[in-house]
Amino acid sequence: MLPVHSTAMTVDPQKLFLFSHTKVGKTTLVSGLPNCLIIDAENGSNFISGIIYNLRREHIKSGKGYITLLKELSDNIKAENIKSGNFVYDYIAIDTVTGLETIARQLATNLYKETVVGKNFKGTDVVNELERGGGYMWLRTAFEKLYNLFDGLAANGLILLGHVKASSIVKNGKDLSALDIDLVGKLKNIISADVDAIGILRRGKENTNQLMVSFKTNERDLATGARPKHLRNQEFILSELKDETMEFHWDKIFTTLKED
Repeated sequence: MLPVHSTAMTVDPQKLFLFSHTKVGKTTLVSGLPNCLIIDAENGSNFISGIIYNLRREHIKSGKGYITLLKELSDNIKAENIKSGNFVYDYIAIDTVTGLETIARQLATNLYKETVVGKNFKGTDVVNELERGGGYMWLRTAFEKLYNLFDGLAANGLILLGHVKASSIVKNGKDLSALDIDLVGKLKNIISADVDAIGILRRGKENTNQLMVSFKTNERDLATGARPKHLRNQEFILSELKDETMEFHWDKIFTTLKED
């Protein structure tokens, strides 16, 4: 039977990437999502309340490595999903992909050492120590393995948080300051191709208690954009502090929250 026209299967992003400068409030933001597991890869959640898995604390408590802890967490979520016949978490947030990249460097070295060519490698970081950039392939492989551990484990979506990297572009012979994702090499391309929407977070210009998200694509934002129609080229308030109370507007991204 030949393919026929069909309607869109989903409206909301299944994978969302949000990036910003440091201390803007990314972790606080995802703590405002209902039933969201936050995987803290940078030990930045100590002042945040929520469903938090702090890798550093778990490492100190158990003595296990970060790679082992992530694999065990993924396996435990899968097992619980199967046991309950439903998803344990509505959302899972990885905070941040920069921290995940650091862990992936160790996994990349481990993977290389498991090969015939790399079994005699005595170094500690294939990315920096292999000649002619040979370690970047292993970093990409390792990053994808860790990143995919949590793909499909939450009911409504996977949220990735990241940092801004200062970049430069040239237009009409002039250098322009641009905003890009702080990831090494082609890791940015892996993320950009896989997620449904990429937004940059900024404090409000007139009200710094407001946190804005922009999915607008322009020459100074090298990564932003969105596939879902309701997010394309949009900019809006995602959270705001009012009378010492934080209000979140996640329903502007995940429209199913409006129905709850």
